Amino acid sequence: MSINYDTLRKLQDVLAQVFVIEDKIKDIPRDLYDGESVLQQIKIDYLDLSAKRDQIKQELDELNEKYTNAVKDREEKESSMVQATLVRESESTEKAINEARATEQTLFKSRNAKQKYLTELEEKLEVQAEIVKAKEEEVAEDRQKKDALIEEQQKILDELLKEREELSQNLPSNLIFKFERIIRNKGGVGVVPLHGIICQGCFMELPQQFANTVRRNEDINFCPYCSRILFYEESEEDASLDAVVHGDVHDEEIDEELSGGDDVGVVDSDDNLFE
Repeated sequence: MSINYDTLRKLQDVLAQVFVIEDKIKDIPRDLYDGESVLQQIKIDYLDLSAKRDQIKQELDELNEKYTNAVKDREEKESSMVQATLVRESESTEKAINEARATEQTLFKSRNAKQKYLTELEEKLEVQAEIVKAKEEEVAEDRQKKDALIEEQQKILDELLKEREELSQNLPSNLIFKFERIIRNKGGVGVVPLHGIICQGCFMELPQQFANTVRRNEDINFCPYCSRILFYEESEEDASLDAVVHGDVHDEEIDEELSGGDDVGVVDSDDNLFE
């Protein structure tokens, strides 16, 4: 009984679309993951900056305390200078006052520099906080869009899967399994014509006897090189083969060759694969 290759070609087209949609659905969360990864890094940068701000703030508090103590120490020494009566005591006190003033000035400059750095960090934190907020909104919007896109693609996929089920209902499961692998691995093309003895999928030359088997169209035949399903299609390459199969050159040896021997790449099956 002849095989309906139109069914296989329709199934081929459906499977090719199924694989495209499935890959697209897989890639959609990946795109969202990229956006969330960026957001996560931005948040980490914000937290690092915030921790740095807290550290500088603590250091500034310590400098303020040291500066306050230095001012107090300098004032006390200046006060004691007034009470000093001896020359030696005055010189010693004056030296201590100068040292206290130097310490005070150093702490004053350090405190101002630290305060300036703290102000800069707080400004950067404000900017970073705005960046985090904007990215969060962007990711949330992307998530909504991608959820809608996945839902849309899933509806298309469900229809394709339904169509695949209808086209596959009269096919053996082992054939469907192999056919799906061929479609995915061969760029969506799993059914190709045979011109003469040349497979139009891989363009390899096949044995004459196997080509005759494909021409008889009695079973499913896979190309032994590219694994695609073959069907006979008339072409210029068939002229020489027609002379043997349908012409006047029919001797016993040729008839025996066409009918006997082992078939290459033929899927044996007693079941009726197609209606």
